[in-house]
Amino acid sequence: MGESRRFANAEAHVTMRRMSTTTSPGPTPSGGGLRHGLMLVVALAFLTAIGLVLPHGDSGETFRDALLAHALFLQVVIALWAIVIVEGLLGLFVSQDDWPARLKRLLITSLLPPLRMIISTSTPPGWLWLPGAGWKPAGEETSEKLEQRLALPMVILTLLVLPVLGAEFAGGETLDNHPRLALATHLTTGVIWIGFTVEFLWMVAAAPNKLAYCLRHWINLVIILLPLVAFLRVLNAFRFARMIRAGKLLRAYRLRGLWMRLWRLALLFNLFERLQQRDPAKYRAGLEKKIAGLEAEISRLKAQLAEFRARTGEE
Repeated sequence: MGESRRFANAEAHVTMRRMSTTTSPGPTPSGGGLRHGLMLVVALAFLTAIGLVLPHGDSGETFRDALLAHALFLQVVIALWAIVIVEGLLGLFVSQDDWPARLKRLLITSLLPPLRMIISTSTPPGWLWLPGAGWKPAGEETSEKLEQRLALPMVILTLLVLPVLGAEFAGGETLDNHPRLALATHLTTGVIWIGFTVEFLWMVAAAPNKLAYCLRHWINLVIILLPLVAFLRVLNAFRFARMIRAGKLLRAYRLRGLWMRLWRLALLFNLFERLQQRDPAKYRAGLEKKIAGLEAEISRLKAQLAEFRARTGEE
C-alpha cells in the first residue's frame, strides 16, 4: 500500500504539473490592442521618469537635482499617473471577472503605474498582451518564447555597463570635470535599469511559477531594487537634515556610494551569466542535463509502476 500511495502521489504531481503548464486560463480576450499599446507607452514613460531620477552611480547628480526641481517634470509624472488611474477606473466596467479581482488590479496599477505594462483592470487573469504578438496565455510556453525574444537585446543592453565602468573609474575626477560625460553616463545607466525592470516585469508575468522565477533570477531583482533603496535613503537623509548632524548626511551619501558599487557588481555578475548562457556548448550541456534528469525521473516512475503492478498481480 505504501508503494501504491507513493506512485499515486507521483502520478498526481506529474499530472498537476502538466495541467499547470497547458491549461488555458479561459477564452482569449478580444480587441483592445490599441488601448493596451497606448497604455504600454504611458507605463514606460512613467518608468523612464523614475529611472532618470534614481542614482545609478557617482554621475548625474546635477541633472537629477535639476530634474526634480523642475515644475514640468512633476506635472508630467502626475499626468501619467492620472492617466493610469482613469484608464483603470474605466476598465472596471469592461472586465468580465468578479469585482474583487478587478478592484485588486486597480489598486496595484494605481499604486505602481509601471505595472500597467503587464496587468490592467479589464484583462482577465492568466492573459498577457505582448506588443507585436497580441494576447498570450501566461505559462511555460509563453515564458520560454519571451525569454528567447529578449535574450540578445538584454545581452547588448548589459554590455553597456562596460563603458560606464570605464568612464567612472578611469581618470579619477573625470566625471566631475566633464559634465557632458557625467550626463551621458547617468543616462546610459538609467537605460540599463529601465531595460532590466521591463524584462523582469514581463518575465514574472509570463512565468508559470512567479516565486520560483524571482528566486532563480534574484540578481536581476537586486539590480532593480538597489537604486531604489539608495534613492530612498538619500531622501530620508534630506528630510531629516535639519534635525541631525551634517555627518549623518555625509554618511548617507557614502552609504549610497556603497549601494552603487554593489549595483555595478551585480550588473557584471549578470553580464557574465548572460554571456555564459549564449555559449552553445554550455547551453547544449544544460539541455542534456535537463534531459538526463527527466529520463531518470521517467525511469524511476516506470520502476515504481512495474513494482506496483507486480504486487497487485500477486494479490
